[in-house]
Amino acid sequence: MPGIAHEIPLELIRNRPETALELLRRVKRIELPRFAAARVESGDCTQLSPIEFRADSVVVVRDETGTAVLAVIVEVQQGRDAGKRFSWPVYVTTLRSQHKCDTALLVICPDRATARWCGRTIRLGPSGAITPLAIDPDQIPLITDPDQARLCPELALLSAVTHPDEVDDEKVLNAVAAGLATLDEDRVRVYMNYVISSLRPVTTKGMEEPVTTTQDDRSDLADKLVDYFFHWKNEGRAEGRAEGEAEGEAKAILLILETRGLRISDDARERIQTCQDTGQLETWIRKAAVITSTDELFTE
Repeated sequence: MPGIAHEIPLELIRNRPETALELLRRVKRIELPRFAAARVESGDCTQLSPIEFRADSVVVVRDETGTAVLAVIVEVQQGRDAGKRFSWPVYVTTLRSQHKCDTALLVICPDRATARWCGRTIRLGPSGAITPLAIDPDQIPLITDPDQARLCPELALLSAVTHPDEVDDEKVLNAVAAGLATLDEDRVRVYMNYVISSLRPVTTKGMEEPVTTTQDDRSDLADKLVDYFFHWKNEGRAEGRAEGEAEGEAKAILLILETRGLRISDDARERIQTCQDTGQLETWIRKAAVITSTDELFTE
């Protein structure tokens, strides 16, 4: 099975802490402590040292009194990075000291090989070791129940992207639509950028083509997902028809880069905004969803 095609946006974790907790519970079979609230908190793992350590995301679970009962460090790791073997233990020990509770290190990986590497036990010396909880796409559950998707929309989106062979199934599309229906418009826009850029062309093409079945044969949720798709696809172009298609594509690129938190230099912004080659702009749109810095947008 192919891995996750594009870089997982941290918004899937930061916007809904339940996503990380569901992955721990359903994939790693971790029994979660009883808790009253869970929220994303500071990922700063820096101690009194000139070196800065910052986790991708940190979810802290607290009981009725506000006492932390579990801290979950979430890292999205796209490949092997030997430096993480030394920084990850700092994350764990620092957060454990800050919150004075059990701490888990959850690493989300794009493929099985990366997950195997990330999941290797990190020896600290004779006194102990830390074992990251690494997850690859094969382990992410397939969500087909709309009620489950409503409880954790981000997990439903990850499910659809990591199970490309099943995503054409109406049950999966229904679940995605049900999850999206619980979110605000801005978040739907961000997530659809990710979903459409990650799904197979044949799947998105099928969503784009006129639906052959009658209205009575399609579920309301499936209709809603198609509506989301057309809204995402046409949002930038509607404005482009008034101001020029190239300008609409350029705005879409900048929106994706800004949403992903990538720094856009003045030169890069000008290059994007002045480009009139719609084919080039469409290539940049696809690349904007996967690059780790804006400079990579212009590399061959």
